[in-house]
Order: sequence, then C-alpha cells, then structure tokens
Amino acid sequence: MLRIKPVSVVFLFIVLASFKSDNLPANFTALLTRAQLTFTPPEGMVEVPIVKNGQMNYEYALKSKDKAFEVRYTIRPLDSMLMRFAGQEKNKKPGDINLSPNNLHTTAFMATVMNVGGGKLPQIKEFDPGAVKNEFSADWGATTFCVPAHEFAGDYKYCMAITIHKENVADAYCFFLSDNQENYQTLLAGAFHGLRFK
Repeated sequence: MLRIKPVSVVFLFIVLASFKSDNLPANFTALLTRAQLTFTPPEGMVEVPIVKNGQMNYEYALKSKDKAFEVRYTIRPLDSMLMRFAGQEKNKKPGDINLSPNNLHTTAFMATVMNVGGGKLPQIKEFDPGAVKNEFSADWGATTFCVPAHEFAGDYKYCMAITIHKENVADAYCFFLSDNQENYQTLLAGAFHGLRFK
C-alpha cells in the first residue's frame, strides 16, 4: 500500500492554498462577493500596487512578470444604487424622473473611457448578446481601445478596456495596459475572461 509522507501532504496543502482567492485583498474579495463575480487570475502575472489617479479608481491590478502589460480591475455593485432607486420610485412625485441603475452602463462606460483617455470620445464596440452571455454570464458588454492619460497609465501607451453588466447585480471593468500593441496578441487571451458573473 502506498503511504504518503506527512511532509508531502503539508507541501501540497501549501501549494494549493497559495492559489486560493483568500490571498486576494479583502476589499476586492468583498466586491467580488457583492457583485456575484468569479475571478480567474491570468498566469504569469503578479500583484502590483494601486496607482492613485483622478481618471478611474480601481481595486486590484496584476502585471506581467517580464513584459510591460498590466490588467486593472474595477467592480461596481449595483445593490446600493438599486435600493436608492427603489426609494426614489416609491416617493416619486409628478414630474420626477428617476434613472434605473440598469440603464446607466453604456453611458458610464463611455464616461469612464473618456476620463481614462484624456477626454477623447471613444469608439465603443458592443459584444454580441449571445457571446457576452456565454463567455461572461452577463447581460451586456462592450470594449474599446484608447491612448490613456499619463496620470492613469504612467508610461503605458495603450489601453484596451472592457465592461460587463448584469441586470440588478453589477458593472465590472477591466483595463489592459501595454507599452506596445504586440503584447495584446500574446497576453490578452489569458487575461480577457478574468472576471465572470456567476
């Protein structure tokens, strides 16, 4: 009968534990839970500090170990906004117009990319509804490409952004930063589906 040494079991446990989501920052994990998202980190990337900036806040970032390629994650749960909206609708007076948080994702993405891109109007490409449902379990999604402002991106020259929206749940954004376009061909596929709704 094969006997497994206790040292081997301990080593295996340490290796497996190092890949658990418990190693993520607490605030990011809390947002994943509130937004009903799963997170799959891309291989070959390490956590990097958040860069404070006036363009777009984000909660977590990973950078390639050997290339100038970084992914930044922003999660915006809709729970608080939906509660506020329900209260506004309940106390609605004649002439009041209340916008549902479920109808803001397109405008929010446009404004976000304009902030990141230094005010330039982006060309937004919406994902196919069937594809975004299948790949992200989302109700809507879109992508765009821009030249990011220095305050947000530092020395990165390019930014590809995607957003996904799930009705009554959350909006999420991923920013893929690089100093050359070739990195998108080699590294994007492994990072593209990092966030997915449950």
